[in-house]
This record gives sequence, C-alpha cells and structure tokens, in this order.
Amino acid sequence: MAEAKKIGELLKEAGLIDDFQIQSALSHQRNWGGKMGAILIEMEFIREDDLARVIAEKLHIPYINLFEPEIPEAVLKTIKADVAKKYHVIPVKKEAGSLVLAMLDPLDIEAIDAIRFATGLNIKPSLALDSEIRDAIKKYYDHEEVVRKQAKTLFHQKTQSPGKMEIIRGSDLIAEKSGEPEAASPHLSKDDSELQTLMDARVRLDALVSVLIEKKMITREELTSMIYQKKMGL
Repeated sequence: MAEAKKIGELLKEAGLIDDFQIQSALSHQRNWGGKMGAILIEMEFIREDDLARVIAEKLHIPYINLFEPEIPEAVLKTIKADVAKKYHVIPVKKEAGSLVLAMLDPLDIEAIDAIRFATGLNIKPSLALDSEIRDAIKKYYDHEEVVRKQAKTLFHQKTQSPGKMEIIRGSDLIAEKSGEPEAASPHLSKDDSELQTLMDARVRLDALVSVLIEKKMITREELTSMIYQKKMGL
C-alpha cells in the first residue's frame, strides 16, 4: 500500500488529483484489487499520459519507445508471455547483466523482484504508457497487427524535449493536434455536453460506491443483489 500512496502523493503534488480522489482510489483498490495507477485511469481521475509524465519528471525515470526500433526476439524471450501479461511489463534490452524493463509503474517493487528472480538479471525500470505496453504485448507476444495512434506520438515528442516537463491535458492535445491555440477549440455541442455530464456522474458514482463499501455501509454482495433486482424489475 505504501507504493500506492506514493503515486498518489506524486500526482497530488503535481496538482492532478486531490485527497478525495486518492482515498476513493485506495478504497477501490482494497475492495477490488488492481494497481493504483491503473485504478486512477479507470476511474477517470487522471489520463495515462499525465500519470506517465509525472513519474518521468519526479522520479527521473526515462521514457522508452517500444516500437522504434523493434525489440529483438532474444530480448523478448527473457520474459515469458504469461509473466509479461501478469506484471504488465515489456523487456526492452539487455546490457551488462541488466535488463531494461518498460513499466507503467516503475515503483512496482513486487514486479521488479519477481522478474529479477525469474531472469537472474538486475532490473532497470523505464517508463511506457499503459496503452503502449498493451499494444506491445499484442505485437510481440500475441503476434497481432498493431496500429499506433497519433495522440501517443505527442507524448513522445514532449518527453524528448529539453527543459522541465509540462503536463498536457486533453484540451492541449486537441489544440496541438489541430495546430491551433487552445482558445480556438470549438465548444462542446449539446449532445457532447450531456454525454460529458453523464460520464462525470458515473465517475462520482464509482467513487462513492467504493467509499461506501470501504466504510462498510454496504457490501459487494448487497450491491450485486440490488443491481440484479433492478435489472429484473423486482
């Protein structure tokens, strides 16, 4: 749990989440399991590139490209497919008795220790986006065709630029992609606005449910029963 709190503290220091969101995510983790970073993304408290950017800046951990150049087969074989999927990591290269390992969460000591034990190599954590690791697993281990998206390239360009790293939010990505300043972005339509309102309400509801379960005001079994009865019209 100390690892989860540290990620939360980093994000709070960067002004991306608040105490309520941290506690909601921790409640969700205690009740449902999962990694703190992935939970914050799933609950839509933070975007995955925001999370990666903060880790890269605060912990001075390098970002690494998983697709250019392609990772050699000999390196991929250092970790079996089921291990890569379990810990959500990709081996990138071997160097002098060490293995460079791409991770969304370079603070995941459990994963680092397990892979160090399995490979007999020292582990050098590096950073990659959650979606990039998923795509890399599909490409290198499942041998599926993967099409990369432009939005991810914007993150790569920003992390490779010198100087202090700047947090990029969704509106920044839209403005940069169109080549126009943020102020020139069109307003949301009525339908888009209503959809955003519904999405925001869902996020707040998910957070509230996690807190209620944590405070033992309702159990998962009771919640499941209520949902079932609602669907059946009971």
